[in-house]
Amino acid sequence: MAKLSKNKREFKTDKTVKFFIAFITVILITAMFPSTETIETDYMTGMVWSKEDLIAPFSFPVYKSESVYSKEVGEARSKVYPVFDVNIQKAGENNWLDSVNSQFARLTKVSDYETELEKEKSLPEQRRTTSEQTLNKLKSELSFTLTEAEWNSLKTTLGNPQTSDAFKKKIIQSINQVYDKKIIDLPKSGITSGKISFIKNKVEESVDLSEVRDLNEVDKILNNDFTSYFKNEELAAISLKIAKLYIYPDYIYNEAETQKILSSVTDAVPKTFGLVRENERIISKHEPINEVAKLKLESYKKIRNEQMGSSDYYLQQVGRFLFVLLMIFLLGIFLYKMRASIFDDNLKLILISTILLLQCLLSYLSLQLQINYPIEYIIFVPVAAMLLTIIFDSRVAVYAIMIICILVSAVRGGDYDILIPNFAASVLVVYSVRDIKKRSQIFISMIYILLGYFAAIIAIGLERYEDINVIKNQLIGAGLNAILSPILAYGLLIFYEKVFRVATDLVFLELSDFNNPLLRDLSSKAPGTFHHSIIMGNLSEQAAKEIGANQILARVGCYYHDIGKMMNPDYFVENQMDSNKHEELNPSLSAKMIIAHVKNGIKMAERFRLPKEIIDFIPMHHGTNLVSYFYAKARTDEGEIDTSHEYIYRYPGPKPQTKETGIVMLADSVEAATRSIEDPTPAKLETQISEIIRARFLDGELDECDLTLKDLIKIKQSFLKTVVGIHHHRIKYPENAEEED
Repeated sequence: MAKLSKNKREFKTDKTVKFFIAFITVILITAMFPSTETIETDYMTGMVWSKEDLIAPFSFPVYKSESVYSKEVGEARSKVYPVFDVNIQKAGENNWLDSVNSQFARLTKVSDYETELEKEKSLPEQRRTTSEQTLNKLKSELSFTLTEAEWNSLKTTLGNPQTSDAFKKKIIQSINQVYDKKIIDLPKSGITSGKISFIKNKVEESVDLSEVRDLNEVDKILNNDFTSYFKNEELAAISLKIAKLYIYPDYIYNEAETQKILSSVTDAVPKTFGLVRENERIISKHEPINEVAKLKLESYKKIRNEQMGSSDYYLQQVGRFLFVLLMIFLLGIFLYKMRASIFDDNLKLILISTILLLQCLLSYLSLQLQINYPIEYIIFVPVAAMLLTIIFDSRVAVYAIMIICILVSAVRGGDYDILIPNFAASVLVVYSVRDIKKRSQIFISMIYILLGYFAAIIAIGLERYEDINVIKNQLIGAGLNAILSPILAYGLLIFYEKVFRVATDLVFLELSDFNNPLLRDLSSKAPGTFHHSIIMGNLSEQAAKEIGANQILARVGCYYHDIGKMMNPDYFVENQMDSNKHEELNPSLSAKMIIAHVKNGIKMAERFRLPKEIIDFIPMHHGTNLVSYFYAKARTDEGEIDTSHEYIYRYPGPKPQTKETGIVMLADSVEAATRSIEDPTPAKLETQISEIIRARFLDGELDECDLTLKDLIKIKQSFLKTVVGIHHHRIKYPENAEEED
């Protein structure tokens, strides 16, 4: 367990890990950059070209826009005649009349056979079975199938020579009728050219669509003809089935040849409409970007990217890598110089890295979504601002947000139009959550995000004379951002608190609730210690406020600094009611019992998973001080102690490392000392407070925290003001005065 804890501490401070975090962050962000977009070609129709004159370094054609080119291709393809081949099979089926006669002969034979079979009811069973099998075989040889009702109607018709002959003639007449025009096998509805072409004797000929019929039209003509002629539905259906057997298309669609012609026509449509020569000005500085200028810029970008070789590509990647590296380096330098506690903790660096990567990932995804809407305003940069402010502080947040805004714009291919709106909204939201007292206050930031985005979007839109619809869409996107950002921040804050074990002011405020199990146990098991902690909290909070330290952390640290006393509360004077248990112990054992509350407190705090920032108060509020009472008692007892054994009576430390733990060390001593003063006057209290601060300073207990002499003076004045308020003289009422007399 100890080895695991040691490895964890080494991981949190290892410099190699810091390098690895930075390297991975730079690589991942660089990989999110678009493949071809560059800062140099950041443009949009309607905006003004703010860079220097752009001169063509080489000649290049000006490409048409995709919409114009697609329209021209569509028009060219619509004029292509579909190619058909003459149906060779049709030429071999010109004797279809003979086939119809043969078909009717077979039908008559089947009908007659079935009629004879019905008359021969007295046939032996075996012979009847054989006859039925023969009949079924004859029916199966027909080229179509009929229902029972249709077969009965047909049999009746064929049984009469007159009706049979009329039935056959009608079918032949209808077939001749549809053959008065050529038939094609492709639906006419899909032909937009109005004509078709076919190859005949190696010569291409064209025919107007009105001169041909497709198979759908043929079916419709035959169906209408038979339905109107025959009053019997079954006969109409039978006629249609028979007639369709002898309908052959004159022309067969040749898809391969048609597609070949379409491809050649498509290739013949020019993709360009002009030429920009070498050293010609593409666009001038302060010139509005119209459609033609935009096409020139897009063409320039396209040709340049096509000309880019592998070496150029790798150089571009190196440039992007160096750009991202510079941004991360600037952030790292700030943390190293201004926030060493963050820079030294690799877990906090990983936390910041994940926030950076999340923002860049959202920026990358916004490019992948092909939506005709300003999706860039839903990258949620204000979420990063809120998280960084609540987890760390406003100064870290503002500096990091500058880096994030630049990286987000760079990942979008140099879209720096969104930099100012994102920065404005994020800075305003920093100020809205820097003094947050409860989680629900996160949602108030919605107003600040909205104000920041709206002000920036409207200002930039008016300055560029943007179209009102463009501004309106951007404002809608910003409004959606303002609504969703607090919700995302709320959820992500809980995620980071749990996963990275970060203690925010919100966590400290939740720990200050007296219904917390630890504080409830402290108030019931060690009420004197609990009361002492509450008074210390008031002293420390006011002192922290005076010197600009974290007053919430100082107060909550006081509440938990002595929780170890719950293990043996009767050995501490503030909890003793009658007897003093130390009278039965020798000084060294008493000192051991007193010092043990630090170790017990740390174990208890770790078991209840208190944040490290709170646990630090338990050993640091004593530092390496002596348990002076028992040390002095031991020295007065002859032979009890040698000065070389002083360590037995000294707390193990460490000394206070932060302003807050330094304040709590002083507050602990001041509260205990001033409580024992008889008839406390402001002069006595001031003397006592000054002596305690002086003693701690001279003992070197405050050497490792950031408290300056100026801070100590302010702390002394704050302590005095608070203590005087606690120990103020009460007015003696007459009844009280008589009782005292």
